[in-house]
Amino acid sequence: MAVFRRVRTVGGIAVMESYSEGPSMGRARKENMMLSSRKGFGSVVVLILVVLAQSVAMALTPDEAVDLLATRLDQSQIKEGDERGLWPDEVLFLGPTTAGMACAYDWTGDPAYRAAAELAGDWIFWASVAQGNLFGDEAYAFVRLSEISEDPNDNVWRNALVDFYLSPRKGHNEDNTGEYLEAFVGLEPSTAVYYLAHHLVAADYVKDQDAELYRKALIGHLYQVSDAASFPIMALGVATWALAVTDTPADLPIFAGGVVRNPYWEGMTVGDLPGLLAGHQVPEGELFAGSFYWRFDHTDGGTGGVVCGYTEDAIFGALGLVAAASKNTAEAVEEIDSAIGAVQAVLLQGIGERGQVYEHVARQGVTYHTFAGEMLKALWDIERYLGRDALVADASAEQE
Repeated sequence: MAVFRRVRTVGGIAVMESYSEGPSMGRARKENMMLSSRKGFGSVVVLILVVLAQSVAMALTPDEAVDLLATRLDQSQIKEGDERGLWPDEVLFLGPTTAGMACAYDWTGDPAYRAAAELAGDWIFWASVAQGNLFGDEAYAFVRLSEISEDPNDNVWRNALVDFYLSPRKGHNEDNTGEYLEAFVGLEPSTAVYYLAHHLVAADYVKDQDAELYRKALIGHLYQVSDAASFPIMALGVATWALAVTDTPADLPIFAGGVVRNPYWEGMTVGDLPGLLAGHQVPEGELFAGSFYWRFDHTDGGTGGVVCGYTEDAIFGALGLVAAASKNTAEAVEEIDSAIGAVQAVLLQGIGERGQVYEHVARQGVTYHTFAGEMLKALWDIERYLGRDALVADASAEQE
């Protein structure tokens, strides 16, 4: 039974909905809360006034941001009782927060952040893996936990991933991986892209023999994303990230058979994704410059809401740009770095005084711990990328 959960907005208030469907009794899934109320969100005039007020305040540095975000998450986590490891009211969205705390530990070396990440990982392990359930973002959380383990090549998190991706071939719940992936058919396409992107990265991390099936499924669902989807740019960003970090061949076409033709992807390949993504970044001089539009056509889609500046679009747009830039050998490095620096600046500006991360970078809309976890991941990837020159310089100096 595939379990889905979404957030919709009623009168400006975020409301959780849950429902069940799907053929797989053993693999629960859910629809993520991402960009919960973008349709009809806010007033452009009000947001302009908010941005003007924020511009007076001094922006956080990346180091200040990670401590503010991670400290708040650590203090908000449930540490005792049956729900230890969770963040209140976000049981179905634990993966991004767990991964974010692992990134915070990787960044700062603070053992409290690692302990928080592992405590959350324990909850995922016993509540999800032990029951045969592992969402894509939870699988990626295990990747990050494995990477910060004493032995990244042999630990409980890596072993859990190996077992999880092997389980369909053992006949647990499904007869094979293809049957498992059929549960994504019919799911809202940008939501499917989000989960499959994380599954691809995790399957690739443990070198599962069916990783290519996850890659094919991701591309197939990306092909179905249009402006009719819930989160078009988020889907493009997270897909660009996953396909880049797993070294997907650039000439692989964005295509899916047996579905309605999508003109947006006509003739496009994986190698075209970074350029497409960069083309949806809000340019300098515009409101919320450095963030991303939420639709391919850069309009509000007739909703009457703002056209750009949603936090998760900026987060996953940043992840896509950084992943692609890290693999880039072209000469346009300065242009790429400028784009990444711009999205870093707008993300930092969007963090609240107490470490809250909101639906919109204007610090408006709903706020979730999950958003903070995603923010930590994006800022850490940006920090590692922009700090590469210093690392190279230090290495060169040591050799002299």
